[in-house]
Amino acid sequence: MRNLFATLLGRARPAAEPAPPAVAEPPAAAPVRLEAGSPAQHVPTQGLVIVEYRGLAETPRQATLQVRVAGADKPALEKTITIGPDAAPAWFALHGHLLPNGPTPITLRLSEGGQTLAETALTLMLRNEGPTAEAVARSLKASGAPLIADGVCDSRTYDYADRSLAAWFDQGPEAVDAYLTDLAARGAATPEEVAALRHFVDEGYMLLPARIEPELVTRLNAALDDAVEKKVEGYEWGASQRLHNLHLTYPAIRELWLHPAVMRMLSLIFGEPAKPCQSLTYVFGSEQQFHQDGIHLTPFPAGRMCGVWTALEDVQPESGELLVYPRSHRLERIYLAESGIPKVGEDWTAFGETVAKRWEDQILSNDLAKEPYRPKAGEVLIWHDNLMHGGMVRRDREKSRRSIVGHYFANGCIAYHDSSGMAGRLFEGEPA
Repeated sequence: MRNLFATLLGRARPAAEPAPPAVAEPPAAAPVRLEAGSPAQHVPTQGLVIVEYRGLAETPRQATLQVRVAGADKPALEKTITIGPDAAPAWFALHGHLLPNGPTPITLRLSEGGQTLAETALTLMLRNEGPTAEAVARSLKASGAPLIADGVCDSRTYDYADRSLAAWFDQGPEAVDAYLTDLAARGAATPEEVAALRHFVDEGYMLLPARIEPELVTRLNAALDDAVEKKVEGYEWGASQRLHNLHLTYPAIRELWLHPAVMRMLSLIFGEPAKPCQSLTYVFGSEQQFHQDGIHLTPFPAGRMCGVWTALEDVQPESGELLVYPRSHRLERIYLAESGIPKVGEDWTAFGETVAKRWEDQILSNDLAKEPYRPKAGEVLIWHDNLMHGGMVRRDREKSRRSIVGHYFANGCIAYHDSSGMAGRLFEGEPA
């Protein structure tokens, strides 16, 4: 009995008695990770501030994501998400105009049944400055816009009906005359620039008064030759395919993307510095159906985006020239929500049956004529965000139409892609 009590109390054990089997510990909960990041962690960012995130776990499961902004008494976003070993990144975007400039801490938290699974903190750097930014901030507050766009941006969030937000070139003759007269009186624009701006107002596009330097055009063509030789994005010779964002790889294309003459003219149009969004490079004509850019590269307020088209060679007839519809920038702007169709993914059928059909009806009912554009190498065309334009049919498949297109937004505006619902990503560095 004494030995039994000793054994039970752990004080003694016969040498020959085997040790009891080890008691298995309950399995530890599978670790969960929360990954999140934003460009605004590194460079001050304006407008929509994109945050990408995903929750990782050993097995798929549901969890609650909560996003808190420093100083707020309730979450800015709370939703159920799926986490797992192969969770795809998702995103939300904060309306930075509704937050103060400077550092803004935010916290992302994953929980399950009230228990925290993972948490991460970011400090976003915001910079919304200038008259457009101030007007946007006032509009968002007045309309009750949400702080966060959760994975989809939509035109219904913004007060496009507010005429006080119209750009000077969309306000009517008196506003146009006042703006151009002031530029001339202050010596802020040359007579050639004022004439180009007047053409932009009247026709919806303009030619940059001076061509791009021949030496730069030579280097741009060399860069394009290299991209073709390397079959960037799977390019095959003769295709109408466009190559995306070559400015990220080729210094010459980046130099054009941020060219001082282009940026200066855009600043005269916007009344603000310009922010580039993307570049598209072509060897041959696009043969793209006529369209207005504003539904694909969408600014708020309206009018704060321009397309810039630079010829890398003398464009020849039957090469699939760019075509424009002068004065079509005065047509009604079209947004996806009012067209009654969902955001576009891979299938553009509904878009073609609704939006593209409305474009066609607008052209016919307004009896608009198209004009082919056949520039010389180095000439630069800038168009209004609502100008109807497209690519003509390539009747001679051997003729190239080397060109680079960039899209630019006004500093302080909101940039997004209404057709897809994605948030816009603007260049936030300083031009060289």
